[in-house]
Amino acid sequence: MAKQDVNENVSDETMDAPATPEDVKEKLKGAIVVKVADAGVLRRTVTVTVPRDNLSAEFDKEFDDLISDAVVPGFRKGRAPRRLVEKRYGREVGEQVQTRMLSNAYLAAIEKEDLKVLGDPLVWVSPKAAEGEDKGASGEQLMEMTEALEHMRLPEEGDFTFRCEVEIKPEFELPALTGVDVEKPVLTISDDDVTKEIDRFRARRGTWAPVEEGGKVEEDDLIVADLTVTIDGKELAKRENAQFAARPQMVEGAIVSDFGDKVKGSKVGDSVKFEAEMPEDYEFEEHRGKKASFELRIHELKRIKLPPIDKAFLEAQGFDSEDEYRKFVHDRMEEALDEEIRRGQRSQVRKYLLDNTKLELPEGLTSRQSARVAARRMTELLRQGVPQAEIEKHADELKTSAKDQAASELKLFFILEKVAEEFDVDVSE
Repeated sequence: MAKQDVNENVSDETMDAPATPEDVKEKLKGAIVVKVADAGVLRRTVTVTVPRDNLSAEFDKEFDDLISDAVVPGFRKGRAPRRLVEKRYGREVGEQVQTRMLSNAYLAAIEKEDLKVLGDPLVWVSPKAAEGEDKGASGEQLMEMTEALEHMRLPEEGDFTFRCEVEIKPEFELPALTGVDVEKPVLTISDDDVTKEIDRFRARRGTWAPVEEGGKVEEDDLIVADLTVTIDGKELAKRENAQFAARPQMVEGAIVSDFGDKVKGSKVGDSVKFEAEMPEDYEFEEHRGKKASFELRIHELKRIKLPPIDKAFLEAQGFDSEDEYRKFVHDRMEEALDEEIRRGQRSQVRKYLLDNTKLELPEGLTSRQSARVAARRMTELLRQGVPQAEIEKHADELKTSAKDQAASELKLFFILEKVAEEFDVDVSE
């Protein structure tokens, strides 16, 4: 008899157990009516109808949970009739049910239709028109779900229907992933490379001293000069007291690989002129690929005084001998070189994937990513000292360039995601 009572109790507890979110979603999936219509490239309009029975069940659950604690004037706590509880708390309960139902029904709908959506949906609503604001012929607007809830009300009778728009992931075929030619350059670290690396380390701990009068520029000297850059006779940039090391440099966006050679042998008072081509990815499109004229008027020259490689220096680095120190530096340089080679190979693979994969991108997602890229570039330019007015003057060019970069980033993201899914591997750039 006791065993039977236990089984009955377990059965009752199981029946009374609260439904899990997964249970709610599965129940909704079987009840809702979903219609999906094409709304553009990788964009779908999803219309969802929730039957009245499901709405009523949600209201019943809310009021059943609320009634035992409801406070209604004239009645003891939890003893008020349901109709009075509904009257007093109806609006609050309605908002809670609406929020939960909209979210749950949307999630059930996209799962039911197997829609691989990107980001959050935009919901069609008919907001209260602000004075003088044109809402269009239909009076409807697309809003984010949180904002849309403020303009929606569940119907007092009948089913609940809402429409939303979503962007979905692109469907595409991957290119062949076997037999891809990836070059691996053969590079080695020489003793001279190690010496130069050690000298660079010593230089960071050295002291700058003015070069004696009449002294000429040598490799790695520090030049203080006034810089003027012109393109087609028009001044592009002008900087006073700009500092440059006498080695390969990026000068106002242009890579001057022989900068050290161009200034070598110059002295204070000299004017050094040279030309360099602006890169094809230069921030300002109108100057891309053009030759720029540079002029440096040198008025100060400094040279680093390196600390000697003596016992004190070696002990400070944690080594007993110079040979031990050089071996350590050599090994670290080899590790860095190997990583550089791997980066180059990854870059080759990325280019292959981008060049050989055809896929469309959702407009909204691309637009948002473009805005993020443009904002990031503008921030970088400000940090580099480019005036705000100059950046704003070239805002359209920045946005165009950002759009191209965003498209490549998104395309690569979808490609790598598909590779990971199809081959069940972890993929990173």
